Amino acid sequence: MSMAAGRFARFGAIAAWVIAGGWMVGATAGELRTLWLVLPTPPEVAQDFTVRDAADEQGRRTSFRILLFSDEFRWRMNSFDEVEHGAARPRFTEEMKAVLNSAREIICVGASSEEIPAGATFADGRQREERRAALRAEKIAVWVREVLQRPIPVRKLNVGHHAPTGGDDTSDQRRVVIILVLDQDEGADIDQALRAAMAGESVRAPIFEALLTRYSLGSGSSFTWVP
Repeated sequence: MSMAAGRFARFGAIAAWVIAGGWMVGATAGELRTLWLVLPTPPEVAQDFTVRDAADEQGRRTSFRILLFSDEFRWRMNSFDEVEHGAARPRFTEEMKAVLNSAREIICVGASSEEIPAGATFADGRQREERRAALRAEKIAVWVREVLQRPIPVRKLNVGHHAPTGGDDTSDQRRVVIILVLDQDEGADIDQALRAAMAGESVRAPIFEALLTRYSLGSGSSFTWVP
């Protein structure tokens, strides 16, 4: 191949690449970041799962990043009654703030352990604990909103009261989970897509199986969202 022909071939390849990727010209920085960049796992997160293209019943896709917080941070967030009543709050690291601000949407999950208030019937106690789980989701959402630097929708998911196990240590049943929506097809049903994402990753992350089957409001045909 002559030098001129080589140059022409290289020019043609570059032109084809530019044309094929021309859609990127109109993409926002946030869209490009969602496609190409997943920020490092923050120090307060114990497990970090990215689930791409989870489909709803119409085949519309949503990508999620699901963050399971460490035991230490979980304890700070829900071992004290500040979750419901107090002014104290956990301090997110700068890494965590950056991850939260990279999301398209954020879902804060509220859960309650199997414990029932003394003297309450099971049915009454379960209702109280479901309300407590809703308050946890609400409080976590308040803390999340405080560190957002741009308008990002924040949802609150109440998975409710954990089924009885008879165990003594129930702290693990109050896991702190924050879910980021990274990308979403227009009109996608986030409830259906999130359920599909959790079901598909339940072997790799048993917490998903627990959220779908062991909590009173997580095991139904649809999730319970806090207004």
